[in-house]
Amino acid sequence: MKITCLLATLLLLASPVVASLARDREKDELCPELATFLASVKPEETRTITLHTYWGARQEGDKLVLGSKSCEHNDYEPGKRFCTYLMEHSSTEFAGYNAKRILNCLSPKPQIAENLQIQSGSFSTSYGSPNRGALVDLEVMRDKEPGEMVLRLQADGY
Repeated sequence: MKITCLLATLLLLASPVVASLARDREKDELCPELATFLASVKPEETRTITLHTYWGARQEGDKLVLGSKSCEHNDYEPGKRFCTYLMEHSSTEFAGYNAKRILNCLSPKPQIAENLQIQSGSFSTSYGSPNRGALVDLEVMRDKEPGEMVLRLQADGY
């Protein structure tokens, strides 16, 4: 009986924490930004954004840079808006974290484990309905120099 009461008490105490973690994931502001970009891709159209991050110290001109980001959108206005969001709200140090956030937006519940770290990888899924949406390819990989990473998101509309 004491064990049952103890377990019930622990469950009651843990429930708000678990619910809070689930709400935090659902509140990720990246998800609506990503959805807007993906929904903009028309059938028979391919759109790509590429986020480049660098973490470490290096000389660029007369400045010492500790980290930087750039984002390519190929002059596609919804891609430009998504890049603007990523430049302000993505991780410079942990490119794999950015990939995990995108995957969490695209994957059904439950979400990817918090302790999973993505160093590199290639992922494919779909977005939308069976009649209208996009096939999504996400890649995260090392770039040319140490400390440089690339996150590439490609959407092929259908």
